[in-house]
Amino acid sequence: MYYRNNKLIIPETINELHQTVLKNPHYVFFAGGTYLMKRHSLYPSTSSQKIISLEMIKDLFEVTRNLKHVEVGSMVTTNKLLEIGTLAFNNLLLDTLSNTATHIVRNQITIGGALATNNIRFSLPGTLSCMDASVELIDLSKTKIISKIIPIEKLYKNDELLLEEGTLIKKIIIPLKTYNFERFYCVGDPIKDPTSTVIFAFRANINQTLLNNIKLSITFPTAGIHISTVIPSELDGVQIPIIPKNAISISKKLVIELEKNMTGVTPLQKERAKRIIQSILYQITPSKKFIDKIE
Repeated sequence: MYYRNNKLIIPETINELHQTVLKNPHYVFFAGGTYLMKRHSLYPSTSSQKIISLEMIKDLFEVTRNLKHVEVGSMVTTNKLLEIGTLAFNNLLLDTLSNTATHIVRNQITIGGALATNNIRFSLPGTLSCMDASVELIDLSKTKIISKIIPIEKLYKNDELLLEEGTLIKKIIIPLKTYNFERFYCVGDPIKDPTSTVIFAFRANINQTLLNNIKLSITFPTAGIHISTVIPSELDGVQIPIIPKNAISISKKLVIELEKNMTGVTPLQKERAKRIIQSILYQITPSKKFIDKIE
């Protein structure tokens, strides 16, 4: 255990972290710092709040793989995951990671930090939800450490992070499922213009002329993540090519679904969501020209 000053504590193991949390009722976890350092009220602070750095806890940097999934420690950076992903994952996650900030910033962004930001959602949670990933949480606020695994989408409700005080994301569990059609879109800038930005993660299997195993996650940075049920039900077993009339009809149903289930989604975001899903459906249509650019 290290103490750099009277505010910064650096535990070296999960057990030391547990004891630190129990002894310090007012604290904030410090991972890569790319989001926390932007928060005026958190670091540095003049209050009695302690900073608990996770930089020395080796368990949070581990990456393991078996035939079914990859387990990634929450302190692994997005650049490191991108390097690992070239050997383990399909394009959906790789495209998401490569479109996340600059190379220098990605060296600081941790996977756990990207999932645990308050009040705003970036691209990684939505893509991991689309991939059916889950997280292992450890509750450090009790006398005994309690661990549980939940789907990533259960971390959020609309724009709210549901991570309780004293709970830490220990690792992310990413299934190794094979899909032969995947698309990632980020239209807009989630930092500079979050209320206009729409982030899509879509995956499906094309089996000859049929679609199945469809999953769609849509992220609105200030409104939250939406896992569509309409798109899979409309597309599952559908024969392709999909004619334009049906693509337009399906896109309108998606907008209706968003209006029923999401609050805080702007008209521009709805229009962009409609156009993106149309673009994706046209790309599945062999007779149509791919539409790769959405303005």
